[in-house]
Amino acid sequence: MILINPKSTRFGIFERYVPLSVPIGVGCLAGYLLQHGRKAEIIDEHIEPLSKELLDKALEGVSPPYIFGISTLTACAQRSYSISREIKNRYPDSKVVLGGIHPTVLPDEVLGVDTVDFAVRGEAEKILLELYDAIKNNKDYSKIKGLSYKNGGKLAHNPPAELPALDDFPPFPYHLFKNDRGKYNFGFIASSRGCPYDCIFCSQRVISGQKFRYVPEEMVIGEIDELINKHGQTHINFVDDNFTANKQRIFRLCELMIKNGFHEKATFDCQTRADAVNDEILALLKKAGFRVINYGLETASERLMVMLNKKETVADNIAAVKLAKKHGLRVSGTFIFGLPTETKEERRQAYELAKKLDLDYVRFNNATPYPGTRLYEMAKEEGRLFVDDGWANLNACASLVQDSITESRLPYVPKGCDEKELKKDIIRANLLFSLRPKRVLRLLTKRIGPAGWFYLPPRWYLSSEEWRCLIKLGCNLFKSLVKAYS
Repeated sequence: MILINPKSTRFGIFERYVPLSVPIGVGCLAGYLLQHGRKAEIIDEHIEPLSKELLDKALEGVSPPYIFGISTLTACAQRSYSISREIKNRYPDSKVVLGGIHPTVLPDEVLGVDTVDFAVRGEAEKILLELYDAIKNNKDYSKIKGLSYKNGGKLAHNPPAELPALDDFPPFPYHLFKNDRGKYNFGFIASSRGCPYDCIFCSQRVISGQKFRYVPEEMVIGEIDELINKHGQTHINFVDDNFTANKQRIFRLCELMIKNGFHEKATFDCQTRADAVNDEILALLKKAGFRVINYGLETASERLMVMLNKKETVADNIAAVKLAKKHGLRVSGTFIFGLPTETKEERRQAYELAKKLDLDYVRFNNATPYPGTRLYEMAKEEGRLFVDDGWANLNACASLVQDSITESRLPYVPKGCDEKELKKDIIRANLLFSLRPKRVLRLLTKRIGPAGWFYLPPRWYLSSEEWRCLIKLGCNLFKSLVKAYS
């Protein structure tokens, strides 16, 4: 099976400085297929655009029927569809499978594309293995849970698949990406799946529900060991949705990290919730080498926190930020602007809260109603859902990375709010917070920018090309700020 990761999110003028992680989704799928003795190759469009040469090379030694699996986020749905057409034009007898959040939520739309044969709903490892064998052996698809497909001119949707336990999954196959190690940042690891909460803006729950599962600690330790001692990583970011949801698990994991001396060789970041930390947990994270903790702060309005169904309060967030700083951890926070019923004053309060808490990294995102979320349904009910062709404008960072005053409309603007004004508020908040002298100095010395996702390369100051690019970036940011005040 050829697994394809389409290029989706575009970071505009920031593209050069956003670290490219290995594609964890297709990597897990490839590892699972390989563990069970099936052939799997990965094509990542973030490394090289899809081409006939790439496809032919990936298919060397593969017997037909060829199977292509395309990972499909909502923002890259249009690209996934165009890839399916390219494939069918070249290999008309092949089978094309789309999986991920978008096919899970909208399988009818996906299968409405004439060059797509199957949509996988939910976590795909076991479903793909069964589908692989059914295609190769010309067997019936009707018993494969979690699969949608075309059957005699009609669409068939098999019952949902159960969420698999992670105990028997293989370690992440970092070796599949070793040839592009200079292009990837290997320092990303997923040690759990899911989150027990159901915030109105989170589309991940479509895949994993509210069930929280985690990779066995021994396997996580093995992956950290490989990243540090084989791939030379000195910083690793845990990409779990809610890293500290299970406190006993974190105690065991951190103790093993310390026992193995990882805290002396690398630093770590994680994302969690304010109500999932306490003095003991934060002290242990610091001891185990954690550097930054990221909270989804969302808003400074208690009223909006209730509407978001966060099940925590602004007061909880403030206490958690102060507690993390007390233990010497830097704090990254994300806020959402443009929420239903939100006022301009509430956006101002969010910005002031970020300054008051003296957060180290901040990103102010635009509210994005992804299919499968309650926010999506609210936007539809209000008649305020604005979707470009192929869902291309569903990008939570769009206002930051594009010339968003004029370039692309926001997918959602709450009632009583002017879109241009909202875009300006988002741009002003991001730039005014991140371009303060203290933050610029940290960027130049620590090489880490807004929300910890902007990185300058080592010894950047010795490169005339980097100076040229940074000056151009600075000019563009200044122009954006001027537009935001015009």
